[in-house]
Amino acid sequence: MDHVVALAPFWDRIWARRRQIVVLTLVTTLVTAGVSFLLPNWYKATAELLPPSEEESGFGLASLLKGMAVPGIKLPTQVTPADVFKVVLESRRVGEQIVVRFDLKTLYKKKFTEDAIKELHRHASFKLTEAGTIRVAVEDKSRQRAADMANAFIQSLDQFNREVRTSKGRRTRMFIEGRLAENKKELEISEQRLANYQSTHKAAVLSPEMTSAVEEAAKLYARRTSMQIRLGVVRSYSQGSAEEMQLTQELTALDRQLGALPETGLDLARLVRDVKALEQVFALLTAQYEDARITEARDVVTVEVLDPAIPPEKKDHPHRGLMIAGAFLASLIVGIGFSLREERAQARPVIRAVAGE
Repeated sequence: MDHVVALAPFWDRIWARRRQIVVLTLVTTLVTAGVSFLLPNWYKATAELLPPSEEESGFGLASLLKGMAVPGIKLPTQVTPADVFKVVLESRRVGEQIVVRFDLKTLYKKKFTEDAIKELHRHASFKLTEAGTIRVAVEDKSRQRAADMANAFIQSLDQFNREVRTSKGRRTRMFIEGRLAENKKELEISEQRLANYQSTHKAAVLSPEMTSAVEEAAKLYARRTSMQIRLGVVRSYSQGSAEEMQLTQELTALDRQLGALPETGLDLARLVRDVKALEQVFALLTAQYEDARITEARDVVTVEVLDPAIPPEKKDHPHRGLMIAGAFLASLIVGIGFSLREERAQARPVIRAVAGE
């Protein structure tokens, strides 16, 4: 009962100024409703990509781009394939392709391409979900254009992956091709030297111990040559990377191991060792050369689309109902607050006059 008595004066003040409150609330609500219906509808189209995975061939995208400088794309130190995809989608390189393709400078009324790209990124988002998928979302005033732009981002990502993959495959193939030609000449020369030595020294025969030592040395030399090839391939596309440093350290350790091998002291043993080592290297290079040719020539889909973007049926914003309801409540609260404040302002002179008497 006391609460009712205490609230009664406030209610009386509000009721006394009900017309002003109603007018303020009504005008604000109607203006907000009018403005909200003048705002254009924005539609959001969403596409979903499956989690990317590294290829067993060793040409996976994350390892391919690690330590590699690509214009317009900056990668973090530790990356997963999904992180790489997200960085590529957010890059200036891909954004510029979308701006040119859809003439966004005209659509967004921007003079410079850089400003159009920034405006595009305000209307596009790329999110890694907890399931590992990549969600591409683009909003636009046109349903169809929103879907086309989301799908265009995926197409640009796939095109970039193909270009970088093919470029590395070509460099790898050319490097191994050159080493294979050199190895073939060296093998022919070593075989000829061994044949000449055997024809001159027909009685020369290796003992079983020397044969085993020669074969072991040949394996180490072949392994050393294989690591030199890998190091050359890495240096062809990534100077000063962590992978290059690791290979250099492993090669240094292998050189120390080779230096510790005992000398056979026989010319025949050295010649046989050279031939066996070059034969193993030739077999290794031939296999790697075929792999590089396959990698360079194949045309694979680098992006697996779970759900392509389609024109959305419902608008994403503005939320007119929320805007109108918010304007109604806000104006009602403001009107009540002003009425109570005005009532207090009018009551102060009366209080002061009574106090003066």
